[in-house]
Amino acid sequence: MLCVRECPDWCITIDAHSEADPDAPTYSNSRRESTKNVLDSFTIDFGQCMWCGICIDVCPFDALFWSESEMPAGQSRPQLIYGLAELAASLPSARRDDGSPAPQLNEPPSGRRKK
Repeated sequence: MLCVRECPDWCITIDAHSEADPDAPTYSNSRRESTKNVLDSFTIDFGQCMWCGICIDVCPFDALFWSESEMPAGQSRPQLIYGLAELAASLPSARRDDGSPAPQLNEPPSGRRKK
């Protein structure tokens, strides 16, 4: 959620919910069950974005990165709003700055942080 909080244009929207985590260890003194956040939708409105890169800088997991592909010119505003599925389809072989492959939608988070 750092990208949403730091975006000066408020063009990033994230919807998520919490659910019980069955894989979390249980402790005898635990007062409530462990939960994990599950991403429902991630949307970037590129028609409103000013391309400052703050979201990329603050993301500790390399979830956002600059792409070599160009944005198509002359599109109307609804065509400039991308969700997870559209972003994944447009960048199937995305790579991080260090050359390693970027995480895919169906992969669990690795916990790997930027250096």
